[in-house]
Amino acid sequence: MRETLLEGDYVFINKLAYGARFPITPLSLPFNNTYIDYIQLPYFRIMGYSSIKRNDIIVFNSTTEEDVPLDERKPYVKRCVAIAGDSIRLKKGTIFINNKKIEEISTIKNKNIPPIDSSVYSPVVFPHSSQIRWNADNFGPLYIPKKGEKITLNKTNILLYKDVIEKQEHNKVVVKNDSVFINNIHQKTYEFKMNYYFVMGDNRYNSIDSRFWGFVPENHIIGKVSFIISHENKNTFTIVE
Repeated sequence: MRETLLEGDYVFINKLAYGARFPITPLSLPFNNTYIDYIQLPYFRIMGYSSIKRNDIIVFNSTTEEDVPLDERKPYVKRCVAIAGDSIRLKKGTIFINNKKIEEISTIKNKNIPPIDSSVYSPVVFPHSSQIRWNADNFGPLYIPKKGEKITLNKTNILLYKDVIEKQEHNKVVVKNDSVFINNIHQKTYEFKMNYYFVMGDNRYNSIDSRFWGFVPENHIIGKVSFIISHENKNTFTIVE
């Protein structure tokens, strides 16, 4: 997130903006990473006074630490670029949301670094499949899952949503030939159970974000960054709208 955030800065997280999330791992001690995961409660969030918007700076739990309880995973801070229901595309480093070019708030787009050639496939980029040849600067179009919305399933787009359907929404997915089976039942469509978000770091070329590991589920969201206090001058703080 440099230069928006610098190492040592303090960020204040507003957990009420999107609604406070109830503890999922109740047998835990705050601040020292000690917990007992014998009891896991279902995800529940009280109603907030605002929804997640594009360009919000959000804090969320890691989506890749699968052996750790959800609310005990490492917190990350990134900028929300696309919200549930959006379609995102990057073309030579330029972001398009719902086919409309957006003006980025970030002042550190690293314009002095040339974009990756569009013909170069990067296996570290989501969804990590040679059948979808994306890279960090040429990515998508990708639909961001929205609660209650249905998608048509086929052998291509299941590569994009298999992790969501399996790991986040707890179903078993099997692809046989051109058919998709969910929980051993042949399905032509799938309805999402949660909202998801696409995040990126402001320091574009030194950021591991949704371009590399995919969507952020709503149950991973901790809160919104309200303001930032500089570590160099404790009397200087930036209000984040």
